[in-house]
Amino acid sequence: MSPRILGTLLALYTLLSGGFRLAGLSVPVFKIPFLSTATVGWVLLGLCLLAGVWLLRGPRQWQFSPLTLKQLRRFKAIRRGYVSFLLLLVLVLLGSLDGLLVGKRALIVSYEGKLYFPFVTKVLPATTFGGTEESETDYRELKLKFREEKSANWVLMPPVPYDAKLDTSETIAIMEERGGLIYETGSSQPFNGRAYTVFKDKPEQKRQEIVFRQGQRHGELRGWDLAGEQVEKATYEKGQRQAYTDYTNGKIPALDAQTAPTLYAAIYPPSPPSTTHQHFLGTTSSGGDVLAILFGGWQQAIIASVLFVTIVFVVGVIVGGTLGYFGGLYDIIGSRLIEIWSVLPFLFIILIISSIISPTLFMLVLIISAFSWMGTTMYIRTAAYKEKARDYVASARLLGASTSRVIFRHILPNSIAILVTLAPFEVAAIISSLAALDFLGFGLPPEEPSWGRLLREGTEDFNYPWIVGSAFVAMTTVLILVTFVGEAIREAFDPKKFTTYR
Repeated sequence: MSPRILGTLLALYTLLSGGFRLAGLSVPVFKIPFLSTATVGWVLLGLCLLAGVWLLRGPRQWQFSPLTLKQLRRFKAIRRGYVSFLLLLVLVLLGSLDGLLVGKRALIVSYEGKLYFPFVTKVLPATTFGGTEESETDYRELKLKFREEKSANWVLMPPVPYDAKLDTSETIAIMEERGGLIYETGSSQPFNGRAYTVFKDKPEQKRQEIVFRQGQRHGELRGWDLAGEQVEKATYEKGQRQAYTDYTNGKIPALDAQTAPTLYAAIYPPSPPSTTHQHFLGTTSSGGDVLAILFGGWQQAIIASVLFVTIVFVVGVIVGGTLGYFGGLYDIIGSRLIEIWSVLPFLFIILIISSIISPTLFMLVLIISAFSWMGTTMYIRTAAYKEKARDYVASARLLGASTSRVIFRHILPNSIAILVTLAPFEVAAIISSLAALDFLGFGLPPEEPSWGRLLREGTEDFNYPWIVGSAFVAMTTVLILVTFVGEAIREAFDPKKFTTYR
């Protein structure tokens, strides 16, 4: 892909993303810049537009030196790192799809012959689809309602129909009878637990609640009327009724005529993985879907990595490049200030800020970046010291090149291998730091999806291994892939591979 084509795509993406945002549409991929905050989103779009314009004004084709081409071929030859890089690209692409894969809003709703696309439009109230409430439609309930009514209306949900944030709805299972025993729909094991029926005209009101053991009634039964008053009580043992009390003086048959035939059961969190309810990795103790939270945490990690690497590299290049180029008293004073700044208690500052306000992702990344730029700075400073003594720098000065041109057009491009090598390890550092802060309880607010919080919840109670296991596998996999990429880049860009000493 040529620079001008890439610049055109960046500019087009910026315009479409900003246009969709102003129109109130939340389109996957184009909503990525705004996954953090609106301010950060507009800043990122501005940077993308500037980069696109700069590329459009650049050369028609990329011009790589023979050394760079050798380094790229070397990187592709290291299969472990190259495959890890491709896998990370696939994961980033999946994360950018957002509501197409994970979310509580339906992709498409067909109602009364009209199509709706809730996952990209503004909030649609329940009254849009025949409901009585003005709040946002619960599309999972709507899908269940259409199915029970056997109407021509239908709802298409994402593969994971749960949101990563503030979605803790109770899971309702539908029971069915097979051979005289009660089973959860889609299950091969007889049902154990409490199930209930509801009224036809008032589905939110329970009619009867029954305890089942091995698919048979075994335990207490309670019944209520439309007003919620208890009207009956019974005891069962292995499907046989042992005792019964009627508080209505024979009016139970009339109530039974008002009862919907479907038998339901509420599955309380944390629930184990279930394909029937599309909780593929189970739920947390608050009822959140583990896979949805992992997906949201991965999106947070992508945003944090981009912001962190950008901030650290920009500060490191500017400060390190000027320290190494000018040297002298400026370098001595700057180096001493960096040493003083590097010993400040980073964790205490985070604790103080978290106790005062609820930090956002951008704020956390900014704070971590403020204590992480020193390493990149010292690497660039060393490279600038070395490069400024070379002949091509002296030639540029003799030709009248300005200081900024010498630093950013000559010294920095010849030091770019350092930044490329450091980038994967900076990504691993920010992911680990955010997870550690969330694990300790000083990171993102509780409603935000977080890998660290999943790890903490899982380690507090090992009776629910799917919680800690999922978070551990996800975080370990990503960090291993990033590390493999970093090792491959470091080996490919190692100057000893292409240098001969005489």
